[in-house]
Amino acid sequence: MTAHDEIRHIFYDYFIKKKHQRVLSSPLIPAKDPSLLFTNAGMNQFKGVFLQEEKRDYQRAVSIQKCMRVSGKHNDFDEVGKTDFHHTFFEMLGNFSFGDYFKEKAIAYAWELLTHHYHLPPERLWITVYQDDDQAFRIWQDQIGIPENKIIRLGNKDNFWQMGETGPCGPCSEIHYDRGPEFGTAEFTDDNRRYVEIWNLVFMQFFRNESGSLLPLPAPAIDTGMGMERLTAILQNVPSNYQTDLFKPIIEFTAALAGADPQNPETQVDLKVIADHSRALTFLIADGIMPANDGRGYVLRRLLRRAVKHGKALNFKGHFLNQVSSEVIAVMKPFYPELEHNQAFIKKVIAAEEERFNRTLVNGLKIFEEILQAAIETKQPLLSGSDLFRLSDTYGFPLDFARDLAMEKGIGIDFESFQQELKKQKDRSRLNLQQKRKDESTLKNSERWKSEFRGYDELQLEAELLAIYIDGQEALQISEKEKGILIFNRTPFYAESGGQVGDSGSGKNNQAYFQISDTKKISSGAILHHVQMEKGILRIADRVWLEVDRQRRLNIAVHHTATHMLHAALREVLGPHVKQAGSRVGPDKLRFDFTHFNALSAEELEKVESSINEKIRENIAIIKQVQGYEEAVASGAIAIFDEKYGDSVRVIGMGDFSRELCGGTHLQASGEVGFFKILSETSIASGIRRIEALAGEAAFNHLQKTYAIFNQILVHFNQKAEVVFDFLKNLEARLKEKEKKAKKETPVLTHNIDELIKKTFLVNHTKVVVAHVENTDRHQLGDLAEAIKNRIQGMAVLFANVDGKSLVVASVLKDLTAQFNANIIIKKIASVIKGKGGGRNDFAQAGGGAIAMPDDFKDKISRMLKENHEA
Repeated sequence: MTAHDEIRHIFYDYFIKKKHQRVLSSPLIPAKDPSLLFTNAGMNQFKGVFLQEEKRDYQRAVSIQKCMRVSGKHNDFDEVGKTDFHHTFFEMLGNFSFGDYFKEKAIAYAWELLTHHYHLPPERLWITVYQDDDQAFRIWQDQIGIPENKIIRLGNKDNFWQMGETGPCGPCSEIHYDRGPEFGTAEFTDDNRRYVEIWNLVFMQFFRNESGSLLPLPAPAIDTGMGMERLTAILQNVPSNYQTDLFKPIIEFTAALAGADPQNPETQVDLKVIADHSRALTFLIADGIMPANDGRGYVLRRLLRRAVKHGKALNFKGHFLNQVSSEVIAVMKPFYPELEHNQAFIKKVIAAEEERFNRTLVNGLKIFEEILQAAIETKQPLLSGSDLFRLSDTYGFPLDFARDLAMEKGIGIDFESFQQELKKQKDRSRLNLQQKRKDESTLKNSERWKSEFRGYDELQLEAELLAIYIDGQEALQISEKEKGILIFNRTPFYAESGGQVGDSGSGKNNQAYFQISDTKKISSGAILHHVQMEKGILRIADRVWLEVDRQRRLNIAVHHTATHMLHAALREVLGPHVKQAGSRVGPDKLRFDFTHFNALSAEELEKVESSINEKIRENIAIIKQVQGYEEAVASGAIAIFDEKYGDSVRVIGMGDFSRELCGGTHLQASGEVGFFKILSETSIASGIRRIEALAGEAAFNHLQKTYAIFNQILVHFNQKAEVVFDFLKNLEARLKEKEKKAKKETPVLTHNIDELIKKTFLVNHTKVVVAHVENTDRHQLGDLAEAIKNRIQGMAVLFANVDGKSLVVASVLKDLTAQFNANIIIKKIASVIKGKGGGRNDFAQAGGGAIAMPDDFKDKISRMLKENHEA
């Protein structure tokens, strides 16, 4: 049996001998194409080369690419576990030619590798070609020797590939393997399981223009893809990918963990889905993707929840996927060592998400049972699709769970209305995305313009005005006091990008003067200068002198360099699993989001701070150089995968401490940062932490203010620095003791919780109590709200008048805070009582003017909750 690691080595060795450059797999997040959700083919990382937007220093390449197919046209999600060959995560073996060899060699290479190196019997290989591709047909027949009856001509659907509606495209030829008569008849058809496609050779020889015409490409290219899992199944002579050494150890491990028989037909689908999804989860988390409610993180969450659902069918009660991920790593680590390096983090993320889902399932099940009972009582044949969608969207309660439980009671589900609700949600997301892109899309014809950025080396220069936009419309001139957007042929102004804010400054000529408040860019390469005309008139083609605000630019550079140092220090202190998940770099402070599962301890924060300040004192030279993307990444430079990179990238290096791909503005040496101080470290999502920090002058000013306040405390309490903390702790303890004594002396006011709970109503299937409470104080009101929330497993909003003023508290079950945020709710209520409020997402309070009509106020809150939280 040919082991999976040997199959990889044979593939690489063969093409390297044929003078192909070995290119590492790109991450599952497409670094060069953020328009893709995931890398879904080996050619993704070469897309710019095929489009002739970039050039490489090689014309032949070979890679084994990590891929995900879970959405869109390339979507195998629903087939996983039901078939022998479909997966979410898989590996794609491919060889590529960029204007070098074409059909003849591509076909010859594929045939030689399969028959001479993998030793597949030639008589078991069948070929398909595009219906009009006589050249490929002749090569297979005349040069390779394939009988005419084993070369099948197919149409556009099967054997013509194109990148999009327009762009490079061409015919393809597929190699199929005949598994033998036990799998089907001898007839070669699409639905015959006997014939399995193993390799697709794409001959990229045309360019399809907007009219649909095919124009010959000056330098035709080759793009091939062969599924690792299918090839392994064929070479190991097993009927299913799941029986190969890529999957079998994972399936057997899971079965042993569950006490299940891996050969039992009733458990086959469950074990296969868990094996497939565990591979996907492990690789996604290793590449820096974390569970979330949208985008890639939502796909990860959905995969995990689906795997847990199949785990329930195997009678798993608690965590199990985190253990299965260890087996995935054991199988795959020889070729992907980063899995082992990140093993502890991967397991921690999976375990926490499993626990979270198990909690939401418990709450979701209660609500589902209410929906089901209502349907039974009213004799409805179908459960409401919109109700089930809200249950799925809010609680992550799987639709197939709901379907199976409903079927036990003889009730169906309204799948059509569920899909309609899902479509509405997607449409809302699309509208939000369009709104975010409003600046760019509303500037008519802005794609015509390009601006040359000169701001790395110059902060002032002369430029020609190319375009003027006022209120989103093109204009020929802009006058005094008007606001607008200007595009110049070149500029020293850095446009907001990569988390760094845009530059500000000014511009002038002999007739006009204007302030530039912000700078942004659009995909065409035009840089947009947001301006306020202070004096005179500007017209198209005018020449102006542009000048960046130097001090502000310097302060931004201080914080950007400090951000790189923070990233490096976090990886040094916490481990290599730390990856940037977002940032904002401004002149006044920095914000850095990163993957890590626990709050940082005081000791860890101190180590991070100390490491950065130590590197500041070392005054390390900051080297900025332009390199090829692959060369830069291979040298250890960190790529931020939500950014789009070209073939050439700018690398910012600080000795052995930090090396990142970055287009932002930086200092000359680390010593220019001056000083670094962390302000806060918080959680912003599951597995995502946020640090806010100051550097340079901003950090020094903060330290001075803090020290001044500390000095005031010392003077006020007449204490020395080394004892003031103990003094204040003792003072606090004495005050608390006094409070306790006072409470004992005050009659305890009790309230009938059961009476209040009788007032429960539903908002979007969540139990809510809104009530007026008399004879209470702030502490009692809060305790009462907490007690009610826990009893009803929902939300309580209570209010009272105390000493001529109103008090309002909102308490929300933690699992419901994504839908009902107590902090947001209380702020809306505070505006009604003309007061102020705030707090956490699960508990918040407000105070304001006395509530004259409690019943009316209660109705207002109830209406507000329903209007804001029901579809």
